[in-house]
Amino acid sequence: MRRANLHAEETQIAIIFAITVVIGIIAFLLNNILGILNVLVYFIQVFFGLIFGLWYIRIFISYLREVRKKDVRKRLGIPKGWVIFGLIVTVFNFIFWFLLSSLLFNFPKMIFLVPSLLAFVQICHTFAKARRRKAKDWFILLYNIFALLYLLNWSLVDFGADLPSILGIFSHTINTNAMWWQILFVNTNAFFSPIFVFPPYMLNPRYYFALPVEEYYLYHKEKKPLFEFEDLTEPIIKRSYTKKGLRTKESFLPGDRKPFFEERKAQEEYAKELELIRKELQKTPVDEDTKYAEFVGSSDFPFQLRKFVNGLDKTLRSLSVGIILVLIILTPLSFAGVASLNVLPKYSQQPFTSKPGMVLATTGSVFSTFDATGNISSNWSEKLDEEISLAKELSATHLRYDISSTALTNHYSKNAIIQGVQRIKSAGLRVIINIDAQFSSTKQALFGLFANTSREIASTLKPDYLIIFNEINGKLLSLTAEKIEKEELFNVLKNTSEIIKAESPTTKVMTTVLALKRGTELFQELLTNNSISIDIVGVVFYPVLFNWRDNLLFNYGILYNSANTTKAFWVSEIGVSSFNFGESGQAKYLANILSLSSRSSVFNVSGICISSLIDNAGISIENGVIKHLGLVYYSGKKKHAFESVSFAFKKIRGLI
Repeated sequence: MRRANLHAEETQIAIIFAITVVIGIIAFLLNNILGILNVLVYFIQVFFGLIFGLWYIRIFISYLREVRKKDVRKRLGIPKGWVIFGLIVTVFNFIFWFLLSSLLFNFPKMIFLVPSLLAFVQICHTFAKARRRKAKDWFILLYNIFALLYLLNWSLVDFGADLPSILGIFSHTINTNAMWWQILFVNTNAFFSPIFVFPPYMLNPRYYFALPVEEYYLYHKEKKPLFEFEDLTEPIIKRSYTKKGLRTKESFLPGDRKPFFEERKAQEEYAKELELIRKELQKTPVDEDTKYAEFVGSSDFPFQLRKFVNGLDKTLRSLSVGIILVLIILTPLSFAGVASLNVLPKYSQQPFTSKPGMVLATTGSVFSTFDATGNISSNWSEKLDEEISLAKELSATHLRYDISSTALTNHYSKNAIIQGVQRIKSAGLRVIINIDAQFSSTKQALFGLFANTSREIASTLKPDYLIIFNEINGKLLSLTAEKIEKEELFNVLKNTSEIIKAESPTTKVMTTVLALKRGTELFQELLTNNSISIDIVGVVFYPVLFNWRDNLLFNYGILYNSANTTKAFWVSEIGVSSFNFGESGQAKYLANILSLSSRSSVFNVSGICISSLIDNAGISIENGVIKHLGLVYYSGKKKHAFESVSFAFKKIRGLI
């Protein structure tokens, strides 16, 4: 029988895992096919908020009833100290994870870490003292450990801290695991910044401290005091049960017994109640959970309501089990991916070749960050001075900004951008502008927006480089609901490039492709199509998991060398998230790419742009999400990658 039950439990876990993966795939496809990014994220946050909000209310009521119930038979026997602790922890977590979950990214993660730590104490205590534990319960414990460590890592990042060596690899394995889970279930932007945090799954004491139904009634017939939790673990004295009532092998002194009729009446009431539960259970399939007196007495809830709450229990438990199973499966891949970046040689041990004419750029955040109305930060001037100082210390030749078309329609922001670009040039740096267009209902409206914005930027800012149609096989496709044909895209690209050249002949025009296998054909056509008057074709490249993606980048280099073109080849964006791969992995990998860029004849690039200078570049100032691609923490502390990239830039420029 035990072997059969174990097999059934393993089957349930396998089914939960399969259903979780299927739901994830459906969500991923819906997001990518229908473009419901924000709707899907909002739906998941609301869903988790409501479910866990109701769950915390239920746990609060469980502890509250332990205080209010005067009848010993209705109590679990938890010490009052733990009851008070449970009430406080439940309230804290309800406030932070239900009421404040929508503001999660606008607060330091430490605010959410503290109630989660308190919840983890409640979880461990309840789990350790539980009367029943099955495989699913161990998975739920793993879920809570994962959730706590993930939030702890995120809190450390807020303080500009990163764990060193093997500890860092293990800690960022957890972060990277969550990244892949979020990419599957939420959206692809999770690769660049965490957008979802797992709330703690607090354990319901009425579930874990419950007695089997028959034992409960037999146990409480003796009226044993249950004021101490340890009493629950005492062995049950063997008793027998008949339909007429309960009888025991023990005897009572005459003075200890109640009047015969009163005792007989109580026995009959208990027997009727137990028989009622048995009849109800016969109407439904046998379930392990319903064999326990979870609510400590049938008078607490109607039977149908108990079945509903039982179903809620199972849903949450299955959800937690499904998540942790997916994360466990991803763990070896995530660990190998993080390790592959961290085992690269340090920047000082990598070879660099002097290449003085190479463009060495990094993306700034002052003019790349805006709200829905196009407003930039009110202290943009001070921030710009900081970015100019950092770029010069880095030995960069150019600063890049992803300027929103909305920002240019805002009088305040437009004037600030004009002043800022002049200040950058006066400081001896050059400027790269990428047009960050907004969503348009039709492709014609989108093309018109690019044309008008390009004309305005070229005439007013006269940047050294202007990027139009960034990621023509990626980001560009998400800017309109209509399908863009390749031929019409090339025609619009040609016309827009001519508009820019007419307004600013010295500005060089670039378009880019996302480094995917299906992007190689577009890359070749952009290089060889002489009717498209662009100067540079860039490749947007972000490493995923293993260094095998270097091979993909080299494929673009091979295609470029065989194209026999006068157009230049850039790695127009490359970045590594320190949150996902660690400071060490970020520093080593960027140095590795810069080393290859400076000395490889196959990888013949004439420009490279590191994304980004400071964390949070390109994120709305209304949204507290922080991208961790920067060389400097959002707090201003420099990462290991800053020193690494600075060394590489100086080597390539021949300064050292």
